Amino acid sequence: MDTVRNCCVTTLLCLALGLAVAGCAPRERRPLSFDDQQALAANKECRAQATQMNNEWRGDTSYAPWRAYYDMCMSRFEISDQQMRRLRLP
Repeated sequence: MDTVRNCCVTTLLCLALGLAVAGCAPRERRPLSFDDQQALAANKECRAQATQMNNEWRGDTSYAPWRAYYDMCMSRFEISDQQMRRLRLP
């Protein structure tokens, strides 16, 4: 009975280890398009500008003055809301 139990435990541990390794494997990502690269650059620039303009901002992207400046900046770079959502930008 102990042999069967040890075999089951060993099998379950191997299976769990296999799933953990498979889950941690790097996934192949498609290269970013030129527009996506430009959107990420605009995001970096707009975040820096919005933070510089609103010194009291503490990291919450829903803070109204920060958000208003960030949105204005992104629209100036012609980055659409749909593109921001696709790239998971704030």
